[in-house]
Amino acid sequence: MAGDAGKRVSGEVPDSEWSLGPLVIAGQPAFLRAARVELPEENPDPTVLPTITLLERAASRGIDAKELPLPPGQLLAGQYLLIRPLGYGGMGEVYLALDTKVDDREVAIKILHPEQAVVEAGALVRERRALVDLSHDDIIRVYNYGHHPEVGDFLVLQYVDGLTLEEVRARARLNPEEFGGARFHEFVLAYGLRILSALGHLHADLPGKVYGDLKPDNVMHDGTTTKIIDVGSVRAAGLPGLTTRGFRAPTVGRNGECTGQDDLFSLGETLRRLSGLGTSLQDLARLGDLGAPDGSTAAATEETTAPAPRGLGLVSLARVLDRATRSERHERFADAREMAEQLRGVFRELRSLRTGTETFEPSPLFLQSAYALDGALGSAPPLAHWAAPGTLSPYAPPSPAEVAYRLPVPRPDRHDSHHAELSRLADAAPEALLQHTGDWRDSTEVHLLRCRLRLRAAGGGPDAAERELRAAEESVGPERAPYDWRLDWHRGLVALARDQVEVAGRHFDRVYAAIPGEYAPKLALGYCAERLERWHEALTFYEAVRLRNPSLGSAAFGAARARLALGGERSREEAVRELDAVPQHSRHRTAARTAAVRIGVEHLRTAGRSGELPERLREVLRRLALLFHAHGLTDEEARARMTLEAWEAVQGALARGALDATELDTLAADADPRLGLPSDEPGLRKDLSRLHLALAHQAARSAAPEDATVAEVLLDRAYEVRPLAFRHRRDSPWPGKRLTDWLRTAASATSQRQPSASDGPLPP
Repeated sequence: MAGDAGKRVSGEVPDSEWSLGPLVIAGQPAFLRAARVELPEENPDPTVLPTITLLERAASRGIDAKELPLPPGQLLAGQYLLIRPLGYGGMGEVYLALDTKVDDREVAIKILHPEQAVVEAGALVRERRALVDLSHDDIIRVYNYGHHPEVGDFLVLQYVDGLTLEEVRARARLNPEEFGGARFHEFVLAYGLRILSALGHLHADLPGKVYGDLKPDNVMHDGTTTKIIDVGSVRAAGLPGLTTRGFRAPTVGRNGECTGQDDLFSLGETLRRLSGLGTSLQDLARLGDLGAPDGSTAAATEETTAPAPRGLGLVSLARVLDRATRSERHERFADAREMAEQLRGVFRELRSLRTGTETFEPSPLFLQSAYALDGALGSAPPLAHWAAPGTLSPYAPPSPAEVAYRLPVPRPDRHDSHHAELSRLADAAPEALLQHTGDWRDSTEVHLLRCRLRLRAAGGGPDAAERELRAAEESVGPERAPYDWRLDWHRGLVALARDQVEVAGRHFDRVYAAIPGEYAPKLALGYCAERLERWHEALTFYEAVRLRNPSLGSAAFGAARARLALGGERSREEAVRELDAVPQHSRHRTAARTAAVRIGVEHLRTAGRSGELPERLREVLRRLALLFHAHGLTDEEARARMTLEAWEAVQGALARGALDATELDTLAADADPRLGLPSDEPGLRKDLSRLHLALAHQAARSAAPEDATVAEVLLDRAYEVRPLAFRHRRDSPWPGKRLTDWLRTAASATSQRQPSASDGPLPP
């Protein structure tokens, strides 16, 4: 209903209608009104809300003549028939009425208190003139205004009748399953986005206007919509007006003078009240314990309105509210659009973690990286793997220096003077780009680009990158630099390039605090936690990114490595599941499928005899065939290395007695014939020898000096593994070969000179 419901007492409802009993709203005793809540279907739209239907609307209860300011039947201003009181708003009482000149339309009449009529008679007119331009779906409509001798000035407002957000909070706290349990936190964000749309209309479309008194009692959920119901506080920024303690920003003036950012503060406190989160983000982050096996934040959420969502989502929600409600204006979101971007991101994270399904939307702040951050796992084993077996872990993450230039790149600031040119740059050789941008006029974004390029360029490095970063800081200016997350992002990159992972993590954490809805800082924090061997924390960050957008291979690889490091009976299956979730359309799908094969092969190296071993071998071979013929691994040299690694796993199982000849024959028969797995041990050894020779040729052709030694090792291995024969070692040829070589040498010497009498007899 229109107006502020802060002191409304609706009375008890009949036993036949379900209600939640007594509670306190705005310090006054009240009862939750009987209502039906219907959850919407799963939807990636972050503004979708439940349907809330009151089972008894105020308009259905007849005329309440005892509490009306006019005698029954008398029309206000000759047009409006008053029905019953609804409550009070910031500037007066509110009544339900019928507009007798517009088909008995239900309206809300707002009348000034008698004691205010003299002092503020002109204020109502000013309010009417200010509100006439308010035309937004989430703000109550102002239809008309007028004057009646017996009651004074009044406004005619749209009538809505639903639950205020304070009533929604109380209802969800008593029965959270009515709102989908943990899904309630997603609806909190939906309320926030709808309110931000209304505030954005006030701040931008009606320049200079603020709402001033946002709180849960001033927002109503009616059906599937929301309405800001008390418009009496709307005013020009900087003018005195209504505010409410507990939702008023510390930067608001003594008489209520406020700005648009103060409205965002009030919204942050409104959403915090609605969700039940405490005011200390630090306590939540600490007590939430991202090191818990399931990433749970349950320890910090005893007071939340609904059950805590799993994983990182509640921390991200707390951080976005913390940013909105910081004490200084320059630390908060700059405007409604900026805050809405982060609320949308947190919604996508919460929904993906809850449902396990993708909720993707392109990031407004970061470009998606082309790199998978797969380390050694997403490609065929390097040749050095056979030169020093066991010394190169396939599960090692990429180096910090490599990650420093492979993390996602911030989108260029659209206000930068070089925005158009920067948006068109390709990811070319860093030296070429440095040369190309050498004569550009300096700007913040140009310095940040050069900072990243210096991390990649030959002869660059972190020192050169840091010089560019300092120039970017000077360009931003000392007043804004401490609050510019782009600078902290690049400080983190430079720290990674210096191998200062813990320092980098602190910089990335500040980025996460500034833009909690973005995936990139969580990816960076997951990597830092992984390098510091904080495996549960790493997994929590990686899962928040991976589930939101499975196409980001970096998060899938990080999550797989974290699960393998944590160990457990199902760690291998869980790691492979993470990689299998990288979709077919992702640019990282081939690397992910390669990694799944390598994890399977690594597991088979030490597996003892069991009934599961043949089946696991069969699974590895099936995946290998798909990798070659369906998942994009077309490089012949990489195929040879992958095949050799798989064949060695089979041969090792035979040598340990974990696999017998019959099982090998069955395995070969079941495998894809294009793989060509031999059906017996001699054939397997012969194929292994052939593959080692092929890799020796790869090493011999390599330009790397160390690969010459690798070629020798591979050649020796080729002769060692082949079946026994007369010629078993490359430095011990069979006798017939020796005799043939001697005869060829002798024949060559004889042809070069004619024999004389002094020559001795030919050798026998």
